[in-house]
Amino acid sequence: MDVLFVTADAGGNLPPALGIAREVVRRGGTARFLGHEPQRAAIERAGFRFETVREGRPYDAAAPRSTMSGLRDLTAVFADRGIGADAVRLARAEPTDVVVVDCLLLGAIDVLVRSGLPTVSLVHTLWSFFQGEARGPVGAILRLRGIRMRPVLRSPAMSLVTVRADFEPPAREALPAGVHHVGPVWQDTPVAAQPAAGRPRILVSLSTTRFPGQDKTLQRILDALDGLDAEAIVTTGPSIDPATLRAPGNATVHRYLDHGEILPGTSLVIGHGGHSTAARALAHGIPLLVLPMHPLMDQSAIGQAVVRHGAGRMLPKSAGAGAIRAAVTELLADGPHRAAAARLGDDIRGRDGAAVAVDLVESLRNGGHARPGQRRDAEGVAEGYGQNA
Repeated sequence: MDVLFVTADAGGNLPPALGIAREVVRRGGTARFLGHEPQRAAIERAGFRFETVREGRPYDAAAPRSTMSGLRDLTAVFADRGIGADAVRLARAEPTDVVVVDCLLLGAIDVLVRSGLPTVSLVHTLWSFFQGEARGPVGAILRLRGIRMRPVLRSPAMSLVTVRADFEPPAREALPAGVHHVGPVWQDTPVAAQPAAGRPRILVSLSTTRFPGQDKTLQRILDALDGLDAEAIVTTGPSIDPATLRAPGNATVHRYLDHGEILPGTSLVIGHGGHSTAARALAHGIPLLVLPMHPLMDQSAIGQAVVRHGAGRMLPKSAGAGAIRAAVTELLADGPHRAAAARLGDDIRGRDGAAVAVDLVESLRNGGHARPGQRRDAEGVAEGYGQNA
């Protein structure tokens, strides 16, 4: 199976695409990527061919923006049909069985579906979040740009939602045909966290996308951890220069660090509610403290799901150092939140969402009709994944 992945520079949306691409190649297929230039290094480092957008709009998620300019630029990317034209060109230049396109790229989805190419949408957060956004300011701006969110989101032959189905709000509308919750895609093979004896380790990682006030929130987190009997490891990504932060003696600040090397010995993750970071922490059975960075993003919805499952706490980005310190102290202690995170970790480690996703894409390519939320195990027996009763 030959797959073209169409992606956008939006941070945590890339790991699920890379995980599914690795599974395609593991099964003997090919995978290549079209995206924004800042994504090149990560994609090529993972071993995949990459081409930057030509007709599409360039975009750099780490560039500084105000709330309004950020919304303007991001919705322009969402509505960009030029990326879709690039994707059609690449798909027709060499054998392509399926185009897997990031759900954020609504203009590209519209172009690809209208072109007749087999198109699969990769939804890297809650399906319900995008349905809600269609009725809010983002949906209104996109309508002005000629995109109606709900019909476009429902137009691909298949949508792969790389989130547990039980992370969706309890009261939600029925899923359209073709929408499948495949569960979290592993970034590496997760193991149950086994923190070493002695001081607990805390991993702090906010978004790689730059949001207004993110640097101030990160500084308050560092202030909250000052003097705590714990080791803190902070990664800033491209958004914040580590040299601009005041780190206490029990914290180290890095631009980049492989979380896969840190998580197995970690007791708590402090993040912004991006699904990629949250799912990776939970895959190791680690509780979360979530401080959402932007009110129009999915971060609050992910934080609410974590709280609903009892696996962590959520605070506003404006929370003071005292409130953050109190939450950290609570979450480092033994309690029901740690048991809840461990249960989620056991379940997530039971199956990689990438394998479920590729099973479904292969069924689409072969003309089959997979039942939503189901996959085939090694013996060919259908089994449910993460579906609510």
